[in-house]
Amino acid sequence: MRHREEKRIVAGADKAILFIHGIIGTPDHFADFVKLVPKDVSVYNILLEGHGGTVTDFSKASMKKWERQVSCVVEELLRDHKALYIAAHSMGTLLAIEQAVKHSKVKYLFLMAVPIKLLLKPQMVSNSCKVYFNKVRPEDALALAAKECCGITHDKNIFKYLGWTPRFLELFTKIRLTRKLLPQLKTKSRAYQSQKDEMVARSSAAYLKRNSVIDAVNLENSTHYHYGGTDRAYLLEEFAHLWEQ
Repeated sequence: MRHREEKRIVAGADKAILFIHGIIGTPDHFADFVKLVPKDVSVYNILLEGHGGTVTDFSKASMKKWERQVSCVVEELLRDHKALYIAAHSMGTLLAIEQAVKHSKVKYLFLMAVPIKLLLKPQMVSNSCKVYFNKVRPEDALALAAKECCGITHDKNIFKYLGWTPRFLELFTKIRLTRKLLPQLKTKSRAYQSQKDEMVARSSAAYLKRNSVIDAVNLENSTHYHYGGTDRAYLLEEFAHLWEQ
């Protein structure tokens, strides 16, 4: 669907699921997951403001705008459904946790790569450079995954990317606030943390496990964007059984 929001509201449905992608991400990240949602469950695969467009579009967005956008969608879904499930990736997990703390009708959180602590590795820089200079080879699975998960149109003018600085500073602040918010989470959650994540520190899992409602799972063959080995099949199987929760 290439960076487009997807909304399917089922008349009379008791359940709904909201998908929230990460920073500079795309709803496309959840394409295979959306296919597994039962027909009697409403779907809202959100496109966060500033995503799906240009570098400048992203610069004009903000964490406050993303928070308000997600909050409005959650309230909309909760008005017409008895239970809301949220599946999220990276920054999206921070927004999901915030909404679950605010709304008791959020029944379950399916979280991927929760960035409670960051540890930026050389692989992240390498993949970013490959994507920017369009040097991603088809056999380079890690860089290819990073490219496919980027919801911003490439711009050759590198100076335009300076406008992204405030957005990432806001992300760092959001991470710190979420660490403080975690003890208040009462919604049953499962967090799938990638062992080879090039951005999220492994210590994030330790923070998550301090709250007994969160089950943290380690994906041995995965990075921030790429799910290797049997990890992707495992994730999809886990998601398919989400409605049993």
